Amino acid sequence: MFYLFAAVLLLLLPLRGMAQLAEPAWLNPERQAQLMQQAIELYTCIADVNEWNTLPSDLRLSPGDTNVAVPKLQHNLLLTKDLLAENFDSTLVYDSLLVAATINFQKRHGIKADGRIGPQTVAALNVRPSQKLKLLQANLQRWQTTCTDIDFPAIIINIPDFKLYLADSNKVLLQMRAIVGKKRSPTYLNKTELLSIVVNPNWNLPKSISVNEIVPILRRNPNYLYKRNMRVYLHGRQINPWRVNWRKVNAANFNYQIVQLPGKQNELGKLKFLYNSKVDQYMHDTPRKELFKSEQRDFSHGCIRVEKPYELALYLLQQRSDQPEKKAKELLARWDRNLYLRIRKPMPLYIIYQTCWVDQDGKVQFRNDVYGYESANL
Repeated sequence: MFYLFAAVLLLLLPLRGMAQLAEPAWLNPERQAQLMQQAIELYTCIADVNEWNTLPSDLRLSPGDTNVAVPKLQHNLLLTKDLLAENFDSTLVYDSLLVAATINFQKRHGIKADGRIGPQTVAALNVRPSQKLKLLQANLQRWQTTCTDIDFPAIIINIPDFKLYLADSNKVLLQMRAIVGKKRSPTYLNKTELLSIVVNPNWNLPKSISVNEIVPILRRNPNYLYKRNMRVYLHGRQINPWRVNWRKVNAANFNYQIVQLPGKQNELGKLKFLYNSKVDQYMHDTPRKELFKSEQRDFSHGCIRVEKPYELALYLLQQRSDQPEKKAKELLARWDRNLYLRIRKPMPLYIIYQTCWVDQDGKVQFRNDVYGYESANL
């Protein structure tokens, strides 16, 4: 009886435009605010029903499994609309309809969408609707504070989603996966502009990386620098790393500059994108393409690695520097070391922090609070 009541109640809830949207929600700040307000209405309703099930933390389900917890799972997925009411049929079997509903839920929470119930999925399912309601309210306020005056076309990077969108006022022109900073070395929020592209960049290692990661290696093997195509400088002059007693070098007396030269091993890859920032952070390519396959991509020391740097650079040269396509491709193919290309019309860049939003398909998305900024809202 309750299932029928809950299904009818939620079906009656106004969800205008929460199906396929006419335009991607990210592209219109007012539209996104409206959609988030509708999501708040939905989760207010679910929270008011107050019939959310907590699943056993050790629950593990594969397609076809039978388990007494399946009806509880089914109930929760029905409330969140991941399982449609017309597909409801009480069962103890983790059947194909429930697997499909779980995949919907996993996609909306940035979890590997394999349809299997494991620790990550259980943890996400055990976040109560009242908590998600608070998150939606906080994120709506953050969105309205940060994104009300987006100057399109613009680049929008959402840290918890690990995604970059290059957006015009009515469509997404380019989107790609991004890698952001770890919690101890976060990527900072910013409302700024992309100013230039560097082709074949040097990587000037920050002091923190040099001292904490490279010096311990050099104490064992100074030849490491040459193997990694790196050079070490003291007061602007290149020196022989074998002539330094690295065991006596520490953060207090480190006066060196370690530079990695352009090439296949260069951690910045082929391209670097510079923007105004109060800290030494920028966007760049990477030789470690396999990292983009991970669902949660907080691997960097603060800079942002982008999945499709060439496509992004080509757009910037053509659309923001008025270069013909042939000329733009020629510039990006040059082998000049540290070649700076100024973007004639700087590109608006917004680095934001939204752990929940409504996507272009009208689905309410939730992501992990990678930096712990939402702790006050839970």
